[in-house]
Amino acid sequence: MIRRLVLLVIAMGGLQFLCSSQNIVNDKSNIEFRIANLGANKVKGNFTNMKGTVKFDPKNISQAKFDVCLDATTLNTRMKKRDETLKGPKYFDVNNYPEICFKSKTVSRIGMNYKVTGMLKMHGESKDVEIIFNYSRNTFTGKLKVNRLDFKIGPKSGVLVGKEVDITITCVID
Repeated sequence: MIRRLVLLVIAMGGLQFLCSSQNIVNDKSNIEFRIANLGANKVKGNFTNMKGTVKFDPKNISQAKFDVCLDATTLNTRMKKRDETLKGPKYFDVNNYPEICFKSKTVSRIGMNYKVTGMLKMHGESKDVEIIFNYSRNTFTGKLKVNRLDFKIGPKSGVLVGKEVDITITCVID
């Protein structure tokens, strides 16, 4: 009887770990982006204030889940006037779309890295994306490319502003 009780307590503890979520360390987590400007230059910037739910155990990938949002109003290219334009109605329209969110569907291992597929919601549009990431010392580092036109952000022409955006994600959990 005592043996069964001990096994039940151990099983419940393991279940608690699998069901619990890790907290995002906000001041160490961010999204960086790069996009072509006038064909030759690259504009760099970032978003901060990441929040949400991360459930990840490298030993149990099938149970991994990511449900993370960031504050679109934190967009920063280190040029105030450009930031105001990008936050405005022609681009991110942060008054109407204050968050950019990602919710995972599947997570799998690919060699030394991982692949997460899921839904990216930005500017009122939702698209499936794939993020290749690595995980080390409670830090996820991922990369993906998105076409800004898929999310109806900015002018339809790719002359002044490139269409493809390179994104690097750093998410630290405790």
